Amino acid sequence: MDGYKKITQKLHQFARKYYLNELIKGTILFLSLGFLYLFFTLFLEYFLWLKPTARTILFWVFIIVEVFLLIRFIVIPTFKLIGLRKGISLQDSSKIIGNHFPEVQDKLLNILQLKESSTDSDLILASINQKSEEIAPIPFLKAIDFTQNKKYLKYAIVPVLIFAISFFTGNKSALTQSLERVVHYRTAYNPPAPFLFSLLNADLNVIQGKPISISVKTIGKVVPSEAKIIFNNQQYYLQNNGNNTFSYTFSDVEAPINFYLEANGIQSQEYQLNVIGTPTINSISLELKYPSYVGKKNETIQNSGNLIVPEGTNITWNVKTAQTNSVAFISNQKRELFKSLSKDSYGLSKRIQNAFGYKISSSNKNLKDFENLQFSVDVVKDENPMISVTSNIDSISRGVAQFAGQISDDYGLKKLQLVYYDEHNSTILQKFDLQITKENIQTFFYQFPDGLNLKTGINYEMYFQVFDNDAVNGNKSAKSTIFKYRQKTEDEVEEELLQEQKQTINNLENSIQKQKKQQEQLETIQQDLQNKKDINWNDKKKVDNFIKRQEQYKQMMDRQTDQLQQNLDEKKEENESLQEKKDDLKQRIEELKKLDKQQKLLDEIQKLSEKLNKEDLIDKAKELAQQNKQQQRSLEKMLEMVKRFYVEQKTMQIANKIEELSKKQDELEKKSEDTLEDQKQIKKEFEEIKKELEELDKDNEKLKKPMELPDVDDDKNVIDEELDKSEENLKENKKQEAKKSQKQSSKKMKEMSAKMQQQMMEMEGESMEENMDDLRKILENLVIFSFQQEQLMNKFSETSTTHPDFGKDLKKQNEIKKYFEHIDDSLYVLSIRLPKISNTIQNDLSSVHYNLEQSLENFSENSFPQGISNQRYVMTSTNNLADYLSNVLNSMKENMSMKMGKGKKGKGEGFSLPDLIKKQQGLSEKMKDGMKKGEQKGEGEEGEKPDQNGKPGEKGEKGEKGKDGKSGKNGNKQGEGEGSSNDDLDGELYEIYKQQTQLRQELQNAIKEGEGGKPGENAAAKKALKMMEQLENEILEKGFNAATIQKMQNLNYELLKLDKAALEQGEDKKRKSSTNKKESEKNYLKQLEFKKQFYNQIEILNRKSLPLQQNYKIKVREYFSDIKKE
Repeated sequence: MDGYKKITQKLHQFARKYYLNELIKGTILFLSLGFLYLFFTLFLEYFLWLKPTARTILFWVFIIVEVFLLIRFIVIPTFKLIGLRKGISLQDSSKIIGNHFPEVQDKLLNILQLKESSTDSDLILASINQKSEEIAPIPFLKAIDFTQNKKYLKYAIVPVLIFAISFFTGNKSALTQSLERVVHYRTAYNPPAPFLFSLLNADLNVIQGKPISISVKTIGKVVPSEAKIIFNNQQYYLQNNGNNTFSYTFSDVEAPINFYLEANGIQSQEYQLNVIGTPTINSISLELKYPSYVGKKNETIQNSGNLIVPEGTNITWNVKTAQTNSVAFISNQKRELFKSLSKDSYGLSKRIQNAFGYKISSSNKNLKDFENLQFSVDVVKDENPMISVTSNIDSISRGVAQFAGQISDDYGLKKLQLVYYDEHNSTILQKFDLQITKENIQTFFYQFPDGLNLKTGINYEMYFQVFDNDAVNGNKSAKSTIFKYRQKTEDEVEEELLQEQKQTINNLENSIQKQKKQQEQLETIQQDLQNKKDINWNDKKKVDNFIKRQEQYKQMMDRQTDQLQQNLDEKKEENESLQEKKDDLKQRIEELKKLDKQQKLLDEIQKLSEKLNKEDLIDKAKELAQQNKQQQRSLEKMLEMVKRFYVEQKTMQIANKIEELSKKQDELEKKSEDTLEDQKQIKKEFEEIKKELEELDKDNEKLKKPMELPDVDDDKNVIDEELDKSEENLKENKKQEAKKSQKQSSKKMKEMSAKMQQQMMEMEGESMEENMDDLRKILENLVIFSFQQEQLMNKFSETSTTHPDFGKDLKKQNEIKKYFEHIDDSLYVLSIRLPKISNTIQNDLSSVHYNLEQSLENFSENSFPQGISNQRYVMTSTNNLADYLSNVLNSMKENMSMKMGKGKKGKGEGFSLPDLIKKQQGLSEKMKDGMKKGEQKGEGEEGEKPDQNGKPGEKGEKGEKGKDGKSGKNGNKQGEGEGSSNDDLDGELYEIYKQQTQLRQELQNAIKEGEGGKPGENAAAKKALKMMEQLENEILEKGFNAATIQKMQNLNYELLKLDKAALEQGEDKKRKSSTNKKESEKNYLKQLEFKKQFYNQIEILNRKSLPLQQNYKIKVREYFSDIKKE
């Protein structure tokens, strides 16, 4: 069996070599036949230039043949070789071996057959072994000879020759082109033509929506004259550009386009335009979030990138795109990508601080920054606030100052402050907040120093500071110019007031001189009119010019008297007598300002001059001349009174200065350190006081009747000596002697001050007695004059020009005229010393003078009725004058008796006049409240107005003399209300009545205790008591009405006039003054005038915030700033 196995192994080896031989043969045949068919195919395409369809068939047939050859000659032998497919059997192998080796023949086949037989005997096995051993030495593999395959190489000769020929002949490209056409069987290839189309474009890519031009050049022997392009089943002629080139432009390419070219029947290959999608921006929206301080609502702006926004605004860009992969924000060469929110939606947010330009660009994988939209953002910076302030502080030296200002900001204001500080210590700032609104442009007013606590004797600097509401950069501020103000001491104010008084006196003296010239001009006009028959235009012009100058003079007088009145109102005198004179003087000044009658005459003269009415014009001119004369006298009188008041006031001021200087000397004497410089200062101040005394003497000498000022020459010399001693001792360092001299000089100063004050008080008392005596004499002369005039009036009424006594009577009338002139002169001199005498008597005096003059003229012209009428007017004015002077005399007596009553001990120590006045005022307020309640309930009817039921009481021309200077009987009372209050108010009314009764009882008890058993004193208090009794009846009878309230107010006024010192022993006389109220009213009027001037400069547009865009708001601010600068 071993022999058999060897035989089978050798057979298997033979089979492998057999198939390897087959594979070698197959490879030779596959390559030979494959290349041969390849060349066949290439030659076929080379010569035929098949269409794509034929080339497709040719290509696939070539593939099929090549695959078949590959399977047949390569794949199958390989599979059999490696055993993947069944090969030849052992029997087939034995036959091939037997045929090759003669000695084997069928032996090998027989062995295989025996083995395959079913009988497994020993004989058979022995036979197999025997035969196996016989053929074992034979090499079966030699039966296969690889060299036998050389005969197949003949098939490779043809393809090799073809390749060699084409290679060496240079036609290799032809085979290569054929191969390319076969491989690209779908591409249409044209056979070689007389010319070829050559596309000059580098590529056929076009941006969507953009045009593209294709350029074609023909290459060949033949040049076509025209060429066409075919696409979308349409053909168009190409533009012949010459030089064998043609072109065609595709416009707005939106989709890919397939096209080919054709000329002279020759077609090009098919080309395709490739469209590149464009990244487009469809819309842009900007969300604006404004900073809170701007006060604007957030908004969204569509499709606009150019903006003007406030600083600090947050902008969010929302971009909608198409065919876009990214959106970029490019600014200042910096690139920032938008955040993708969703498909084709992008967003980016920024907080804007400064202006800038920017681009928004879109990109995709093919195009970068295809769309570049350029925009800009202009930033409106929150400008600093602006402030401009005007003030009259430079034109005032004390008191309140007015500030008016304009503040503005582009977005709004936060606060306004007044910052003030001592100019010598600017580090300590004090601030005062002023109320403002939230408007962008507004004005403010401030009356300095309302709300401030200033210290006297300090020089202050101040400015206004305004802050805006900038929440981004912090509140910015702006400051006004710096103003200066000195809070003067009382001594400085007093000195300044006196200097102003002196200046006003000089101005009044100049005004009197102008008034005299006016009077001369009026007299000249009057004489010219009398000497002419008719009035012409030139006369009318003179009258008009005179009236114009008269009005200018009146305005000048008003200014000067206003200044004087303000000066007197500003400070209350500590000395009672001086304050009383000041009050009287202010009242006289107020009366002097009321020139209604004179103005009426001027108006009448103006009308008469226009009508050219000579007679009436002359009469009115005479009357005006008399009025001017009296006014001039009033002005001279007032000037003299002011001078006298100034001398008295200055005397008391000097006395107070000396007293203050003595206090300084006392303090200096108590100091232990070296006080030489301080002593020199006191010496210097005393020298200034001496100069003031010399000036005072000069001013006193200028008075028409100089006052008897205190003689202090000896005192001055003594004080000078002591001061010199003190200074010398200090220089010589003799402190004890210096202290003695200082003490002595201080003592002498006090004595000098007390002496001056005492002598002024004594002079005041003597002057009062003298004035009363003079007033009695004037009254007596007036009575005598009145009787004489009455006798002459009765006599003239019964006579005529033919009467033998007519001449005597006329002379008598002239004598009493001169007699009255003497009375007038005496009264004028007295009124200078006695400011209590009102200027209203000038009307009566003027009337007397005028009618006395007219009576003489009328009687001489035989106009007896008119003359008698003039005498009656003289009587009326004389009686009125006597009535007034009598009241003044009674008032002076009461004042003197009240002053004499000082120091007498009374029993009513629990009585307080200020408390009583306060309670009375409280009752007045309750009455007003009760009246309002009644009006609200509508159950009480108001009384008729005074101008319907009756006129206010006036002086009766022939009535009896009123008491205390009040109206005569002929005056009617004001209309009283007839309505009554509701029953609900009866209880409240009764409570008011009880309290009024208690107040009357308190005053009545105080009067009795103050008289001390001497009835007749305190007439003014009794008058107030009587008014209280009448008021109680009014409350019960009429209840809540206007008339009752008015009487309560009159009672309040009478109580304020009472001198408490006449009722209560040992207390100083005190008056409840309305100074503060007047001062407040005066300041309010100044404030109104200042505001009026300010608004004349600033348009009303300035007061409101305008709904303008920001750039226009800035222009508005600049406009108003320019106005302020102008």
